[in-house]
Amino acid sequence: METIADPVPRHREVIVKVLASSINIDDIHVAEGTFYGGIPIGARPRPNRPVTPGSDFAGIVVGIGDGVRSIHIGEPVFGVQVPYRASGAWAELCAVDERWLTTKPEKLSFCTAAACGVSGLVAFSAIHALELRAGMRIVILGATGGIGGMAVQLAARTGAEVIGVCGAAHAERAYRLGCSLVIDYHGDPWDRTLRSRGEERIDRVLDVVGGRDNEEAGRRMLGTDGIFVTVVGPERFIGDRALSWVEVLAVLAHVGYRIVSSRIRGPRYVLAGPGPGGGNKLAAVARAATAGVLPPIDSTVPFELAPLRQALRRAAAHQNDGRIVIRMDKAA
Repeated sequence: METIADPVPRHREVIVKVLASSINIDDIHVAEGTFYGGIPIGARPRPNRPVTPGSDFAGIVVGIGDGVRSIHIGEPVFGVQVPYRASGAWAELCAVDERWLTTKPEKLSFCTAAACGVSGLVAFSAIHALELRAGMRIVILGATGGIGGMAVQLAARTGAEVIGVCGAAHAERAYRLGCSLVIDYHGDPWDRTLRSRGEERIDRVLDVVGGRDNEEAGRRMLGTDGIFVTVVGPERFIGDRALSWVEVLAVLAHVGYRIVSSRIRGPRYVLAGPGPGGGNKLAAVARAATAGVLPPIDSTVPFELAPLRQALRRAAAHQNDGRIVIRMDKAA
């Protein structure tokens, strides 16, 4: 923990008193320099230039810079701190571009809202790319995590039939979220399990886990008019290790080739994410959260060094069962 100078808002930025945040695995990867395998992004930590991590947040606006049009002092908000910069959300105060936050729904606690930003934006981006319609059948890999859990709920609300792939210990949660069938990823490959049940074709696949094996399984189960959406790519849990530049370029080349070639032969391959203007979907995330579409929450920890260290170790080892929320203030 360090005491640093209060942030000063730049053009279109507001100062948020952060009451709650949450841990995304990318927060750890950015700090370690392994985001998407090691692609340089944001300010790199140095002994003489500490970096404050944290992308999800919820809090109260306490200051406004020039050019701010949509947010007012005293307003409760939640959102995402992007791009990953030196002034992240794991702090008492944070300077945030107004285009990456929205008003917090009154019925949501600050702790719940702080888990919704990244998960909601990625889930909405993926659901949009899937072009789901009522009656379609979709497989969601990683169906009970922060992103996958919200995607299951959003997919089910379109009228699609959702098949979730997750650990057996989380099967009950997957059913509660809206899955009609749950497959244990510790067993046979999910496509083989479906074929053993007489299933020959599905319409869509959403991959929140990654891995070429999942891509190949999706290609076997989808028809030429199907869509495979990934928020990760061909490297399973990309970011868990630093890739060489050759490996990073190989991943990017693979993704580029699949996107282009799949447009010709099908099934279509899409790499989804919020993108530069993704903050404009936060209002939709807020409406969905008000209607009950929420990410699974693993636990809440205080903004203290020892419990944070333990929580970060659990998140880095993929041992958390949903989002870990950081409570900055007891009032959250």
